[in-house]
Amino acid sequence: MKNLFKSQTSYEILDLFTKNGDKSFYMTQLSKELAKDPANITRELDKLVRDNIVNSKTVKGKKYYSLNKEYKSHQELVNLFEKNRIADFKDKFETEWLLGEDIPNMCPFFCQIWTNCFVDEFANPSGKAYKKVVSIFKDYHLWFYFDKQDAYEVGQNLVDKFVDNPKFMEEVNKNIEKWSDKLVSYCEKLPSDNLNKLSNKKLWELYKAHEDIHTDYYRYGWIPVAADMFHNNLTEKGKEILKNLGVRENDMAETLMTLTEPTRPSLIKMEEDEIKELAAKVQANSKQLKLFKTLFKKFKEEDVKLFGLYTHSPEYEAKFEEKVRELIDKIEPNIVKVLEKHYEKYFYTKFLFTEEQGVYNFEHYLKKLVKLVNNDPNVAKTIKEENEEIKNLIKKRDSIIKQLKLSAKYKIFFDQWGEFMITKIYRRYAQLFALYRMVPIVEEIGNRLGLSIKETKFMTTEEIYNALFKNQINKDEIKKRIEFTVHYTDKNEHMFYIGSQAKQAAELIQTEKIEAVSEIKGQCGCRGHAKGVVRIVNVIEDMQKMKEGDVLVSIATQPDLLPAMKKASAFVTDQGGVTSHAAIVAREMKTPCVIATKIATKVLRDGDLVEVDADKGIVKIIK
Repeated sequence: MKNLFKSQTSYEILDLFTKNGDKSFYMTQLSKELAKDPANITRELDKLVRDNIVNSKTVKGKKYYSLNKEYKSHQELVNLFEKNRIADFKDKFETEWLLGEDIPNMCPFFCQIWTNCFVDEFANPSGKAYKKVVSIFKDYHLWFYFDKQDAYEVGQNLVDKFVDNPKFMEEVNKNIEKWSDKLVSYCEKLPSDNLNKLSNKKLWELYKAHEDIHTDYYRYGWIPVAADMFHNNLTEKGKEILKNLGVRENDMAETLMTLTEPTRPSLIKMEEDEIKELAAKVQANSKQLKLFKTLFKKFKEEDVKLFGLYTHSPEYEAKFEEKVRELIDKIEPNIVKVLEKHYEKYFYTKFLFTEEQGVYNFEHYLKKLVKLVNNDPNVAKTIKEENEEIKNLIKKRDSIIKQLKLSAKYKIFFDQWGEFMITKIYRRYAQLFALYRMVPIVEEIGNRLGLSIKETKFMTTEEIYNALFKNQINKDEIKKRIEFTVHYTDKNEHMFYIGSQAKQAAELIQTEKIEAVSEIKGQCGCRGHAKGVVRIVNVIEDMQKMKEGDVLVSIATQPDLLPAMKKASAFVTDQGGVTSHAAIVAREMKTPCVIATKIATKVLRDGDLVEVDADKGIVKIIK
């Protein structure tokens, strides 16, 4: 219908007027509502006035505009626009949607980078972009959806490319690291002080350059996720290849996991290994070991009992943090120096994915060190055993490659699949650093617009530009978005819906009904069996529920949940593919893991007793 009008602006003016009945608008209001330059609006309005479609009148020096009810085709025009809006709305939202992400702490500022990339940029290099995606926000809680068939086709297209040319997978991994490094390099140089002295132009350039680099990062970074997370396209193709090579069904899960075993550690493991090395040094120093043990014993036996604190509760961690500060002046300087470097290297990894999460302080890592020194009687031995186990896994992998007589092509295929797990974490660390470093920039933009940082993060890039340079901003709408909004993205349109329209859209999107079940099926993230009590753990505050041997059930695990994951006998997640955080950590910790169940957190409850058969990807509810 837009093509029937002489310009996009005239269409948007009439769309606004026909939606608002008898309401009149003056120029400032129109510019604010349409987020367009007044000169452009005036030019189109003059044409509409000349054609008698729009009326203009001046009241107290202000010129007001409204639809001309005397226009011969007035009602037909109103009906046409209304009919078009209904058809357009249905075309956008009446489809079979697939929940892609459910993230309790996410903002549109970050989300729009990837949603815009998915529909605008993802075809290069993947070969196929998504047609449309939808994000539902309630405050900072995100539910993100794909068109179900579309997500399958994008995933299958990628898998076909992988099989046809496995070196494309190698190209993807190299580019993930390349763009991650570029993102970090750019954000390291971002100013964080005296931003109020920057011009609007300079502030905008800093904001936009980050968005552009982060978009290029996503063109490659999302490829491994798109290939397997939503329809298991890559996993199914891997099984098909192995079946054709003679692998029996009973051996399929183990063979697939062994062949895709990474040959180098992820950044998660490297971070853990670094602090283990330091813990081993502490244990090798009798004076330092006694110091650490005395403090931990006193804390557990006296302070915790005195205050009645639960492990991992905010109160427990705050009290422990207070206690470990007593160590700082007593620890040998060389140990403090190493721990300080570790802190400076990883402090931002808590930033998942908004300013509300914050960053880790030095005491957080000192607590980790104290716990590790006290909970593992021989850390040096543990390190040695883990390294030996990795060597044995690689030997086993090499043996299977020889046994199956894998071609050079398939060897690259499985090698690079394993490498996806490494680059997934590599890009995540870069991403968290970038989001952390962008906080002062977004905050300064908000200061200039009279908005909080959260309100600023609910604006589109175009809106921020118009607000900075054209003084066009609709603060009332932005505030309403925080309450509840639906953000729709396709090749031609990036749009927020609020109020009744947002609720109507959400009703069309969130139609899934979960029935009671006795068994949940997913995908094997790491082989093994376990039986335990369910604990739903999605955020840091949930970790206090975890006891040794419990089954950790989560929408999707994140690095900040690692302390709770170490207590778990198994992991079960709604989301994720073999390159997900849960699957990667499960492999490194040798913990049974079932991923991509889609419904685990919806049907399971704290206290349920379950049996996990990760080999088959099955979780049985016992009681």
